[in-house]
Amino acid sequence: MVRPSRPRRTLLTGLRLTAVAAVAVAAVVFVRSTDARLATPVAMSARTVLLAAAERIETATPATGRYWHTVGLSMALRNAGQGPPGGGTPKSVGYRVTCTHELWMAKSGRDPSWLVVTAQSGKPLTGADEETWRLQGRWRLGDCGGAGVPGVGPLTAPPFAVRLDDKRNPEVSYPMVGATPVTTKQVTDLPADPAALKKVLQQWDRQAGQQSDEALFAEAVSLLSQLPTTPRIRAALYRMLADLPGVKNLGRISDPLGRVGTGIELQGGTQRIVIDEASGRPLAMEDRLDGDELTAWTALTASGWTDARPVLPEQR
Repeated sequence: MVRPSRPRRTLLTGLRLTAVAAVAVAAVVFVRSTDARLATPVAMSARTVLLAAAERIETATPATGRYWHTVGLSMALRNAGQGPPGGGTPKSVGYRVTCTHELWMAKSGRDPSWLVVTAQSGKPLTGADEETWRLQGRWRLGDCGGAGVPGVGPLTAPPFAVRLDDKRNPEVSYPMVGATPVTTKQVTDLPADPAALKKVLQQWDRQAGQQSDEALFAEAVSLLSQLPTTPRIRAALYRMLADLPGVKNLGRISDPLGRVGTGIELQGGTQRIVIDEASGRPLAMEDRLDGDELTAWTALTASGWTDARPVLPEQR
């Protein structure tokens, strides 16, 4: 039975790598030997990978802008249902929904933040789901979900825009770090020291009743992927993750779009991040249940600071 993805919970001490180590972002290095039979691959630790990513993202990213802007594609598995036309008992339909979207996350609380959905598609997972859905009148299978995407629920057909900080809509809370509602100022004022940053995030965890290394990992994912933080804070997030016990390097893996990066996850956790080796930026975030069952993902195709303003669908 298809299980819905877990609610999204919206990835280092201050050790700096030398320039030589910073170049070594690849997930595998080789031990040289004069005897070819003794040359064996040695997997780099997750700590080494994360510290190298911190160096790259701290030095290669422009400092700031008016908006943190990301463009991406997301997938999520859902269970939902409604009664058939004319009445009856609702039956659950398992389906897969994908959406393309833009996130415009304002640095200042004076500017509005937006989720702009440009395309959506939903498809029942099995023949039985297809038949149940048909008997229910073929209702629209659509929302915009995925790891690192603000949950806004079923909405109108795309393209559409949702203001994420609209106080008239209490179901849309922005910003969220893990399960904790915070302010934009709290996000932009996060410390760039990894130990101090961890203390702040742990305090937010306690407020939400979710204090664990897995919660810290999830908070770091959301801060790296969708919230308006500086390059120094992003580097500190990687350095904080590097010191978490159980953080694991999965080696070179493909993200949902087929791009190759380094996979990082927490042992026993449900989230995974795929990091671009050249820039240190996140390529994709994934949610998994029962080990390897992929239930949601978001792949970023563009991300960065900009002084441009969002152009909403009604303005295009």
